[in-house]
Amino acid sequence: MTTRPAALMPFPDTTEVTPAGLVVGGLALTEIAKHYGTPLYVYDEASIRRRAESVVAAVAAGPAGSRAAFALKSLSTLAVLRVLQQAGMSADCASSGEIAAALRAGFSGDQLVVHGNAKSEADLVAAIDADAGLVVLDGRDEAERLAALCTRSGRRQDVLVRIAPGIDVDTHRHIATGHLGSKFGMTPTEGAELLRTLPGGLHGRGLHVHLGSQILDPEPLVDAARWLPRFAKAEGIPLEVLDVGGGLGIAYLPGQDNPDPAAHTAALVAAVTDVCVDEGIPVPQIIVEPGRSIVGTAGLTLYSVLGIKTVGDGSTWVSVDGGMGDNLRVGLYGGTYAPVLAARPIDVAAGHVRIAGRHCESTDVLVDDVELPEVHVGDLIAVPATGAYHQTMANTYNLFGRPAAVLVGNGVATLITRRESTDELFLRDV
Repeated sequence: MTTRPAALMPFPDTTEVTPAGLVVGGLALTEIAKHYGTPLYVYDEASIRRRAESVVAAVAAGPAGSRAAFALKSLSTLAVLRVLQQAGMSADCASSGEIAAALRAGFSGDQLVVHGNAKSEADLVAAIDADAGLVVLDGRDEAERLAALCTRSGRRQDVLVRIAPGIDVDTHRHIATGHLGSKFGMTPTEGAELLRTLPGGLHGRGLHVHLGSQILDPEPLVDAARWLPRFAKAEGIPLEVLDVGGGLGIAYLPGQDNPDPAAHTAALVAAVTDVCVDEGIPVPQIIVEPGRSIVGTAGLTLYSVLGIKTVGDGSTWVSVDGGMGDNLRVGLYGGTYAPVLAARPIDVAAGHVRIAGRHCESTDVLVDDVELPEVHVGDLIAVPATGAYHQTMANTYNLFGRPAAVLVGNGVATLITRRESTDELFLRDV
């Protein structure tokens, strides 16, 4: 990892400070923006590949068949998925669209883990047609619908059952999923009963759990991994496969905890192995589902400053050419960021500003309070840690087209998503 000031640690691994400003993947951000325009998503290939390969290596310490399935909900851009597939990852999909993306990126059907709390018939059919390795059941109704489709197609589908173990984690309530009031999964007792009484056409392989997202204290995730084998033994249910989900967080701000996904994966594998040995049961295949921890800090977003004004309460607003159309995390659950001026990332701060997006909502605020050097119209602002849950949540509110995206590495930038034109906004209208 390149040595750089602590204030820039949320940026990708290849980030350097040069006389030309911030450089990522061997390219100055100002030059990338000049060529591709803004707003612009930028992904550092080296950061993505390094994290993916490290997690794949860590989970390989488990029994044969153990694997890391990348969570496409965090980022589903095909060029990035190809990098992840080449790095040895499988794919965690939550819709027919994500299944299609995984297949287009080169994942095979047996590499797919398909889940979600309200799978439509189209989602289930897509899983069957793709010959998906595993479908994670969220309830008995879903099991019966999937079994009927399998009977019709003559397929026998391997399944896991998702349970909500009632383990709370320290994260925003909107992204906590393992508590007893969650819309995801079944109670442990109901999940065990479903595994014992699956309808014909379904083959129960084991359990799935996912406690939430952006979890910086990984201990509850390890606790859940320890608990599940004991639960399966007590209930007398099969545990050939144990999917311990994902949820590991990243540092969005300097000084914030930034757990190592490989070290966390190794801890999960060790925890499951130790418990199974203690309980005298076979160690199951272990599946982990990292998303944010692989791509989050590998991505950044570039914006151009359009206007600066001081308002009645004395605060200064810096308006940029993006906002909640390309970053919904602020409005959804108060996401926080540490932006810098791309050309002058370590200049002395001149004061506090608020960074506003261009959408017609008072909640369209990218950063409510940040110290920056003196800002001018036309300056380029770089917001780090936007590799996960940004492009996948992009929208066209106010009929602004969605941003372009580039993949950078070894001094080369490759356009991987075109900027959405005004004409393209109306392609679905009839």
